Amino acid sequence: MASSRDDATDHRRVLSGRRACCSWLSGLAVLPALTACASSSGPETISLPPPNPKPAAAEQPAAAEPTPAAGFTPLPTPQQVVAALPTGRLDPFAPLPQAKAAAPGGASAGDLRFTGVIRSAGQAQALVQVGDQSGAVCVGRRGVCVGSGLPALLPADWSVTSIDVASGRLVLNQAGQRRVFNL
Repeated sequence: MASSRDDATDHRRVLSGRRACCSWLSGLAVLPALTACASSSGPETISLPPPNPKPAAAEQPAAAEPTPAAGFTPLPTPQQVVAALPTGRLDPFAPLPQAKAAAPGGASAGDLRFTGVIRSAGQAQALVQVGDQSGAVCVGRRGVCVGSGLPALLPADWSVTSIDVASGRLVLNQAGQRRVFNL
């Protein structure tokens, strides 16, 4: 038993010696950091290098406009964009421009432009432009499409007699005369 006590005592001495050594070494490691922080020099010992002399404006070459690479179109400058915008605005309270009055007897066949045909819900419709208005017309008086709720595009004496979607043909009746339009 005596030997085990001696071993335990020796073991404690070794451990305490190691602890002392480690704490002494860690103190040595912290010492340079503390001395570096503690030895700050005053503002009187700081010297800054003299500033570089600035070259005169005449000595600097003018900034050259970058040339666009081949095949690219240069974008407009902000000043060009602003200059292109119209100044002012139209009067929102001004009366609307009036449509030109139709000639007596309605529009002529020359004023009508046939632009296409469609079939919607089993009903053939022709796309036309009359003057500055455009829309769809259906077979019947003035080309009114039932259920669309849109006003008639054709004058009162016109009617659509047939629309052939397959061949792209519109047949109108204008005051008793047959007019055929093809795409």
